[in-house]
Amino acid sequence: MVQFRDKDMEGSEKLKMAITLRDLTKDKAMFMVNGDVDLAKEVAADGIHFPEDHNLDSNCQNLKNNFIIGRSVHSFEAAVEAASEGMDYLTVGTIFPSHSHPNGETSGTEIIKEISNKLSIPLIGIGGIEEENCLQVMEAGAAGVAVIGAISEAVSPKLAAHDIFTVLKSSKV
Repeated sequence: MVQFRDKDMEGSEKLKMAITLRDLTKDKAMFMVNGDVDLAKEVAADGIHFPEDHNLDSNCQNLKNNFIIGRSVHSFEAAVEAASEGMDYLTVGTIFPSHSHPNGETSGTEIIKEISNKLSIPLIGIGGIEEENCLQVMEAGAAGVAVIGAISEAVSPKLAAHDIFTVLKSSKV
């Protein structure tokens, strides 16, 4: 899954990037757009990912007919609320210290354990996840991991992605 999230891009630049990413992921990976319903429709994304504070109105509920819908959560209570709204998956974090949220509070893998023990919704752990700690997140009950810095900041992003994938694939989790 590839999620397009850029809070600085606007207009035609954002559309052009979304089209490029959609083309690159077509028939290879699911393509999600972060928070922008119109953009997701325009580029025929597979899904839309919303921030924790986004409330689905009745129009957004209709999106579930055409899109996979996910939401970020940072607490058990937010996970319960999002699950009750019919989310298809939740991104949970920040698990470990992260460059993309440098001063953010971290929860460790305990939040994954708590949610996965009480809710039956796929969880994607996010925040500071890299080759050395990705299995901890999976062992806690996550269905997958989201990785940003471990790949984007690597000397060889392709090798970093391969190494993380190899660790996850070789595990029995």
